[in-house]
Amino acid sequence: MFTIGEFSRLCMVTTKTLRHYDRIGLLTPAYISGETGYRYYEAGQFRDMFFIQKCKDYGFTLEETACLLHAPPHKAAARFAVRYEQLKQELVHQRKLLGKIREDIELLQKGIDIMNQETQKVKLVETEPFEIVSVRDMIAVKNFDILYQRMMNVLQQNGLTCEGGIVALYHCEEFDPEHVDAEIGAVVSCAESFTRTVPGGTCAMAVHCGPYSKLGRTYAAIVKWIEKNGRHIAGQPYEKYLNSPHEVPEEELVTEIYFPVR
Repeated sequence: MFTIGEFSRLCMVTTKTLRHYDRIGLLTPAYISGETGYRYYEAGQFRDMFFIQKCKDYGFTLEETACLLHAPPHKAAARFAVRYEQLKQELVHQRKLLGKIREDIELLQKGIDIMNQETQKVKLVETEPFEIVSVRDMIAVKNFDILYQRMMNVLQQNGLTCEGGIVALYHCEEFDPEHVDAEIGAVVSCAESFTRTVPGGTCAMAVHCGPYSKLGRTYAAIVKWIEKNGRHIAGQPYEKYLNSPHEVPEEELVTEIYFPVR
């Protein structure tokens, strides 16, 4: 048996952490003295402690670790494989960020304002009303594809095809990535009982080229233009996607953003 202090020293983990693991049932002492309340650990628990540390290094939550701690090897292997793929994707993302940071460093070293390199051209356009088959729901941003697939299912079930692109409308006043009131629609050529009309009119429009994660900058540019030119927002803004992440790299994505104005 090892006291909590001895076990802590040998595992190189604090006694505070061990007590927390005990409280949540992740790693309970082998024996607790009824008289003193002292915690004691067995030699076999070193394996559990080191496994917990390994899972922490790999980015698993404590809840996930608890499920893996005594899981059969094949089940642990399957979960490790999922995490492996997640880390690969994160690595790709980090490499892209490194490239962008390097470009910004070079511009800044030349005395160039990096934000002025991302100006968008905003213009007034007259749009015609159009019909969409759409699905609206409260979703997390990460579940956009799920809502898109639901909309495509409705489209197919009614024997229609998308003839004017995919649009997205956001009906929430504040942005919350976990709870977005989103509507995804496919532009169709004819009105039906299950379609709805997006009204036409005067819009401030800009084209965003690049990742969806940077759309906010184009939105800000349009709003700034509207204010500067004495216009007022007169309806629900919407996005129209001219291509898809399934077709081109994210750097080549093209999105039109429309703000109805008066």
